[in-house]
Formats: sequence, C-alpha cells, structure tokens
Amino acid sequence: MTQNELYQRQQQLQLDVPRSVTIAGVGGVGSWVAIFSAMSGVPELFLFDPDVMEEHNRNRLPFCEGSINRPKVDVVREYINAIRPDAIVVGSQQKLEGELIDVQLRLSNWVIDCTDSPKSQIVLYNKCLEFSKAFIRAGYDGTHITVTSVVSGWIKDEEQETYEVNPSWVVPSAIVAGIAVAKMLKYSNQETSLDISEIGIPQIQRASRRTARCNQDGGNSTQLHIDSLEPAMTATRRRR
Repeated sequence: MTQNELYQRQQQLQLDVPRSVTIAGVGGVGSWVAIFSAMSGVPELFLFDPDVMEEHNRNRLPFCEGSINRPKVDVVREYINAIRPDAIVVGSQQKLEGELIDVQLRLSNWVIDCTDSPKSQIVLYNKCLEFSKAFIRAGYDGTHITVTSVVSGWIKDEEQETYEVNPSWVVPSAIVAGIAVAKMLKYSNQETSLDISEIGIPQIQRASRRTARCNQDGGNSTQLHIDSLEPAMTATRRRR
C-alpha cells in the first residue's frame, strides 16, 4: 500500500501534519498521542519517559502482558513501528529536561507535554516560547480533561512534585489524546477544559403528564412531553 492510499481518506481534511513531534511522558495519554500522531502520518516522533510499563497502565493502553516491566518508550515505539514501519520513532528512557530540551526544540516542530509535573510543564512551556515552538499540554483528572497551549505558571501547594494515584480509565485517556492531536493537526487555536459528561448536547428531559383521555376514564397511562431543545443547545454553546 502506498502513502497516497494509506492517507487518501484524510487528504480532503487539509491536515497540517508536522515533520517531527516530541512527546514528554508516554503514559495513559502520551502513548495514545504518539499512536494517533503516527496514524495521522507524522513521520518522526521523539518519546521521553523514564518509567517502565506496569500492570495498572494496561487498563487504558492496548499493550499485552509482555510489556510489563519494560521501558514505556520501547513498548510504544515497537507498537508504532508495527503499524507504521516507515515512521522514525526514537525513545529515550529519561525525562525531557535540562539540555535535552534545547536539543529537542531544534529537532521538532511541536512539543506535547503529557507529564504529571506542573513544574516541568512550566519549564518546557517557557522553553517553547523562547524557541518559538508550538506547545500543547494534555492531561486529565478522573473524567475532567484539559488540552491547552499555555501553562499558567502558578503552582498550588498540592501540585508539587509528589505523585498521586488518580482515577483513570481508557475513555478519557483516548479522548484527551485525540483532542490534542486534532489541535496539533487542524485546530491549533482551540482550548479544551471540561468533564467528558459535558461533551455533546445534554439528554432531552421528558416530563410525564396525564392525557385528557386518562383524566376522563381514570386510567394511569401517560403521554410523554418533550421539552424544547433550545435551552440545552444554548447551555452547550455557552460552555464552549
């Protein structure tokens, strides 16, 4: 299969596919970001993560039991090479910090931060500003997702370098990653911060009331009354 055949269904979308992307952190979000980037045609990926794959990671990642205790960057690299053999994927089992940042910012058009460290996010964001490189921070907490091009620079006391175990599952992981890659390829000006329950139009509310016939014969059947869609759609527009 040629490249034209592989990507012909997305050509009309006029995606701005970058030559090179650096991803900091390849856990539940970063792994999907790397996979979705490669599937979208990004030819060169640099992955940074010092950790190994653990059993609890597999509830949100498509890797087999043989991946456990192996470096995350190697597992993700091999997975991508299996589905996109032409992609150049470089994995580094270390944090993206210090002099490594300067090196990577000379290599990649985009940097996507999928780490859990507010301090490192601020450093990486400021470096991207300095080098005029595109930056995305992507993450979630439970069911609340965030995809943004900025970092506030303000760290709360509870956001120091202590690791916390937060609720996590595959759906928000994949949604966050998908939105981050969409932002990189097509919607660079869009910012996202919401709970996944807020995606889409809220369910139409139904109120039951007796029909005229029920009132006459004493029956207990009901007629469903559908509220107007307009309040729900207006609320959705406000949230956006």
